[in-house]
Amino acid sequence: MKKVYFLSLILSSSVFASYSKPQLIARYSGVDSYNAPQGLYCFTAEPLPTAEGIFLGCRNQEGHSLMMRFSPKYELLATHETSLFSNPKEVLGKTSWYEFSEAGVQKLFDFQKGFLSQRELKNLGSLYSQIDSFTPIKNEFYIYRCQDETKQILMWQNHTSTPLFSEVTSHIFPPVTSTQGDFIFKIRKGDTQESSPDQLILWNGKFKTILSDKDADPSSPFKSFRHQLALDNETLAFIGIDDQGEALFLLRDGKFEEVARVGKDLLSFDYFSAKLRNETLVFRGTDLDRRKVLWIYRHGILERLLTQGDVVHTDKGLARVDYKSQDALFYGAPGINEKGDIYQQATLTDIDSTITLLGIGLLQFKKE
Repeated sequence: MKKVYFLSLILSSSVFASYSKPQLIARYSGVDSYNAPQGLYCFTAEPLPTAEGIFLGCRNQEGHSLMMRFSPKYELLATHETSLFSNPKEVLGKTSWYEFSEAGVQKLFDFQKGFLSQRELKNLGSLYSQIDSFTPIKNEFYIYRCQDETKQILMWQNHTSTPLFSEVTSHIFPPVTSTQGDFIFKIRKGDTQESSPDQLILWNGKFKTILSDKDADPSSPFKSFRHQLALDNETLAFIGIDDQGEALFLLRDGKFEEVARVGKDLLSFDYFSAKLRNETLVFRGTDLDRRKVLWIYRHGILERLLTQGDVVHTDKGLARVDYKSQDALFYGAPGINEKGDIYQQATLTDIDSTITLLGIGLLQFKKE
């Protein structure tokens, strides 16, 4: 059996050029767990690694919402029996998330320097407005999306809201913030059909259109682009479709850099957003051999960080990142901290049997 384990480690298809092999932070299971409460479910969440720990929204066996922090042991920061928590966001060293339900956004949570604060949210808009994406930006302000008949991005501070972007549009997609406090969002004009003109709007103290599709600007190289975006220091990562097909790009100082292309580098991109920080880009997809992969792109080099079938050391010995259903193999988007350490949730199975489930692992790849 030792020979089998040794061979599995040799055949691991991922490259760890400047990163450690995957290290287990926590393992969630309904039967037994490691560094996590038993019965924890974090399938729909994405890890947010910060200098103060890894924040992760989860649910327990009773269906209650939980906000967890691993630092390195787990800590329960907030819970609610009926409402949900948004994915946490980090801006200028502060981690924020909000509580929401069918009745709308109700409470704001901020965590900074070891202190958790909570505030009830008032005066956000009309009773029938669809409000979401509450997130901090620069200068202690917050922004949110208001999808009523006017379609707006509003700014909030101390229970006072003011319109920040209210151009006539048919739809505004959720804004994406950078850790520096800037943000970007996609708008659609005309109507909500895919054929309507789309643009990307950047805010870094003022608004600027940085990308348009062919419907909005005939000179654009892009037929369309997704609304799952990543922004860092005004460098944008996005998935777009040009005359050659679908690819992942970086847009920096008005210049496009192709990262990976469907049919050449991979079979498809996963729906979940790429993450970008300090010139390190991580994203999920399916390779040309139909295996799920977590890729990393740094300084013009594309490498695998984690591939379906890789072996991981766990509290229960060696395990494999694999499962009979690929849709239940990786969970949520990856996370990346300021140092460049990367985190991903993945299904762990017995090293010799993909039908023997060991739980979901929160895995860390430390930059070396």
